[in-house]
Amino acid sequence: NMNHADILQLAGLRSDGRRSREIRRIRCRFGPVNHQGYDGSAYIEQGQTKILCVLRGPHEPDRRSDASDEGCLIKVQYAQAAFAGTERKQRRVTDRRSAEVCRAVQETLAGAVCRELYPRSQIDVYLHVLQTDGGELPCAINAASLALVDAGVAARDMAVACAAGRVAGETVVDLNYMEQNSGGVYLPVAILPKRNKIVLAMMDSKLPLEVFEEVLQVAMEACQEVYSVLQNEVREHASKVLSSRLG
Repeated sequence: NMNHADILQLAGLRSDGRRSREIRRIRCRFGPVNHQGYDGSAYIEQGQTKILCVLRGPHEPDRRSDASDEGCLIKVQYAQAAFAGTERKQRRVTDRRSAEVCRAVQETLAGAVCRELYPRSQIDVYLHVLQTDGGELPCAINAASLALVDAGVAARDMAVACAAGRVAGETVVDLNYMEQNSGGVYLPVAILPKRNKIVLAMMDSKLPLEVFEEVLQVAMEACQEVYSVLQNEVREHASKVLSSRLG
């Protein structure tokens, strides 16, 4: 009498039925938030992780001291719906995690956007996690990249992200919550796909170099896969926008 988990394991499948190198199903929408205060928005689902991104800008910086002739400043805010009754201690951990996410998203976008085209200006990126099942950081980066496309902000390339890791001795991609918290290796990576250039790799555990290199390589391949999905969505969106303008 075998249970569901045993059967999946025998078949070489993960807890959600995916193969080891299979990314989660991606769905996205451009411009879900049609509001005068915002210049772009996007919604993305990667498996059960769902994130909405809205952005404002480029606009004049909030503080004059932030105005730089070298290019625009990118500010990121990240909010995860807190469940009622979360302990104070856990909230502090969540705050630290969200500060990490903000910094990582900000660095990634700074590497992708043509900031020099927007001197003395600022772009505000607001990320709202609506539902979570692991991989929030990569998902947030992908949502922000799509919102930049929606806002028409010039970028060298579209930053895309995905994580890889080790679960029960096997290298897997796009980890869900259970896998991400199983105590193995977890490595979120963001790349600029056209040049296959790494803009972010966040390692949280001490790893032998050869393991790190393998997981990194697998994560980069997964990023390229995410890119081909998102690129199709961008193309479809662009042709819709064009045909609506041509009427």
